[in-house]
Formats: sequence, C-alpha cells, structure tokens
Amino acid sequence: MSIPSFTHKIAITSLVLLGIATAGIRYQFINYQIGLILFSFAGLLSFCSICASALFTRRTTNPQGRRKLSNAALIALPAIAFLSLSLFRGAGAPLINDISTDTQRPPDFLKAAEIRKPKDNSVIYTSTNVALQEQAYPKIKTHQTSLSVAQAHNLGLKIASEMGWLVYYQQEGHIEAQSRSFWLGFIDDIVVRIQATSTGARIDLRSASRFGKGDLGVNANRITVFLEKFSLNEQTETARTATSTQQ
Repeated sequence: MSIPSFTHKIAITSLVLLGIATAGIRYQFINYQIGLILFSFAGLLSFCSICASALFTRRTTNPQGRRKLSNAALIALPAIAFLSLSLFRGAGAPLINDISTDTQRPPDFLKAAEIRKPKDNSVIYTSTNVALQEQAYPKIKTHQTSLSVAQAHNLGLKIASEMGWLVYYQQEGHIEAQSRSFWLGFIDDIVVRIQATSTGARIDLRSASRFGKGDLGVNANRITVFLEKFSLNEQTETARTATSTQQ
C-alpha cells in the first residue's frame, strides 16, 4: 500500500473513532473510560496523518497521491482540533471533579444522591479536594448578598435557566440542577444553597461531575460564571427594590 493511501486510511479511521467515541460517551452505549481512550487514539492517528501529509506531499510526484495526502490532512483535522481544544481548556486544572464555594461545609446534594447510579462518582465531598481547590481556585468563595432568601432563590433560578441548566429539584433556599456538556454529554450536578444572614443572604454553590476524576476546570468555571451573573443581576434587583420602596 502506498504512503498516500495509507495516510488517507489513517485519517478516515481517526474520524470514525472520533464519531464512535463522541456518540458512545454521549449516549452511554460504551463506558466513558473506553470512549476517552478511543478519543485519544483518534487524536493520535489524526496527528500522524497530518504529519505524514506535511512530510510527503511535496515528495509525491503522482497528482492523485498528492490529492490523497491533502484530503487526508483535511479529514484528520476534526480529531486533532477536538483533542487540542480539550487539552487547552484543561491545562493547569487539578485532578478534582467536585468544587464548592464552602469547602468546610459544602452544600449537600439531596436529589442528586438518588439520581446518580452506583457506577457514578459519589456525592460525598472529600477532604482531599480542599487543598487542591484552594490552591487552584482561591477566588471561589461564598457570595454575600443584601437580597432576601426568596429574592436570591428566584434570581438563582433565573440564572440557572440562562446558563442552560436543568433544574430537577428545589425548595426554599435550595436548588439542584444538572448541566450537560455540548459534545460528549458529560453530566455535572449543581446545588445552590441560600441561607439567611443579618444583612441578607449568603450564596454557596457546589458543582460536581458524575464521571471521571478530573473536570478540565469546567466546574470551577461554571461557579465563577454563575456568581458573576448573580452579582450583576442583584445590583439591578436591589435598585428596583429601592425604587419601589421610595414610591
């Protein structure tokens, strides 16, 4: 088999493996660990195909062979791009999958404990997370607000909807939801705890992955975005409340 033909087949194989891994993990017809292995192998084959195309395109005199090498590079792009993006997003992220604004007394999952399957990660927050989280994400802390518990609860539901979360359980001062990743469909559970204080309320969040040991920084980013949105929206809510009181 010629180098162009072999390179072309490798590229096609990388694309097929990428599709199998993505669909298999998302629709759970293969174990996610096997899916990630296939995903990594697809990226490796893609890298080899692109390198071979770069090395041999100019050396190949046959026009048909050149076309095969050029096509192979294009076919291989999705797998290497997907792998590179995943590695870039997770660069520097610690190997933890459960992040909380309150590491000493993290919010408890009530409904998630019933939803999760035996093979899923436990909902128990482990003490080993504390040092890793505080080193990697020192800015993730409890948020203090002047809003009442009811106001904060309603605002939390609004932001959860804006962020595309599926809220599956709530009671006053407690919201549980799930978020599903776009490509692989990984599910993370989120709990929002709202407690009354003398000046308003304190907001704590916890976001935990159902699968895997690491989360590529997704849970920490989710909490950060939520609190940023909450802070921005609470200013509007406070101003509206003040205006209503004056009237």
